[in-house]
Amino acid sequence: MIFGIIANLSKSAVKEILPDFLQRLHTRSISAVVTQEIASRFDLNPQHFPAYPENQLGEHCDLVIAFGGDGTILSTAAVISPMDVPILGVNIGRFGFLAEISISELYEKLDDLIAGNFLIEDRMALEATVVHPSENNKNHYFAFNDVVLDKGGFSRTILIETYIDEEYLNTYNADGLMICTPTGSTAYSLSAGGPLLTPDMKALVITPICPHSLSQRPLVIRDDKVVKIKAWSEKREMLFSVDGQDVLNITEDHVIQVRKAKKPVKLVKCSGKSFYQVLRTKLNWGEFPKK
Repeated sequence: MIFGIIANLSKSAVKEILPDFLQRLHTRSISAVVTQEIASRFDLNPQHFPAYPENQLGEHCDLVIAFGGDGTILSTAAVISPMDVPILGVNIGRFGFLAEISISELYEKLDDLIAGNFLIEDRMALEATVVHPSENNKNHYFAFNDVVLDKGGFSRTILIETYIDEEYLNTYNADGLMICTPTGSTAYSLSAGGPLLTPDMKALVITPICPHSLSQRPLVIRDDKVVKIKAWSEKREMLFSVDGQDVLNITEDHVIQVRKAKKPVKLVKCSGKSFYQVLRTKLNWGEFPKK
């Protein structure tokens, strides 16, 4: 088993934890490769820890361990998933819906990971295509959680024409619109009033953001559907984002298409916690005030 190590080095806790973890791997002669950023930051011996660009790391390992919060796992999924390499999230963030275990649990599970004693859960992802017809170009994006069209820094709502498999659905008058995966249903969509979906569901969620009508509600559709949106704003420019990270200025001339990605994100499951346990823990369900 060769581990690939990715980390959010902007977190002070990661910078404290990672050297000790790498030293333990080296002491036990456990093979690992790291990103070039990690190798440079900690001045690692390349004979002990070969370094590669993050988008090539998956070609040199059997399992990627991502140290950080949910944002780290989202960015890791975008570069690692095309290589069919499973990802284990180690939570150094706050909420940690996607991160499977804590650093202390990682040490406890290390032997199981080396022996391959873990489960791999396939999670659906999205592929978004942004087309500008007059410019005859296409931009492609990968999203694990969601893609969002937002009004940006403009105070008024925008109009979002929405189609499913080329059939007209609705024109939303809202601050924005998002399309999310079942995994992403616990993220921005949840805050916007969208439903919670279990990760194994084969579905997409269309969630309007602050719609200017009580009848414009979130909609759950099958995962083999293609969603197309075109939008109009008095300011003309709007913002398109992918997992809250990639941002592109959008005009009424652009067309956005969203469909299920060809390859899923492979998450390592080794904590023994079910999705319902995670919901109860993260959302404080099942707690009653003391009498």
